[in-house]
Amino acid sequence: MSAEPGRPPVALLPLTPAQIRIAQKIADGKNTDTITKELSIAAGTITVQMQHCGQKLGVRGRAAIIHAGFVTEQLQRPDKVPFPGAFSPLEIETWRMVAIGATTKQISVRSSISRDRAQKRIRALRKRVNAANDPHLVTLGWAYDVLDESLVDMASGTVLRVPIRRWPAHAAVSVALGKLPTHR
Repeated sequence: MSAEPGRPPVALLPLTPAQIRIAQKIADGKNTDTITKELSIAAGTITVQMQHCGQKLGVRGRAAIIHAGFVTEQLQRPDKVPFPGAFSPLEIETWRMVAIGATTKQISVRSSISRDRAQKRIRALRKRVNAANDPHLVTLGWAYDVLDESLVDMASGTVLRVPIRRWPAHAAVSVALGKLPTHR
């Protein structure tokens, strides 16, 4: 599921405010009908805008769009919250596959299981964390600290580019002098 070796990250193409508004609602687990009512737009508009988001981010599927939006910091990341209990390596692997936009066929091949079994794993994980859908599952993965910006190799072959955080000039000088910058 990783991109070609040595393939550079894709350039960041910014989402429009309307695309961000729609994607953020999808990230929150809202379905198309709810979003159409809240934003007074047609369902077709949501579909087209999400297709454009996928094209700009180089990914396929709503779950991958949400993950790419978090990685590229175009969507507001959820606050970190503890989950009562631990996640198994199988659950984490399933979560990561959903986040990168892997199909159930790709998940089944990677895990050497049937497509039906792969779908059941995804449904079981959604049920365990009370996710409304796969994009919401991705959001909860970020909230529970299972997913983060280190997951940049998408199933589409795209390598996401994580924005570089710029330190203030005084921080760079402090690092050069062997001191860690302090945050106010």
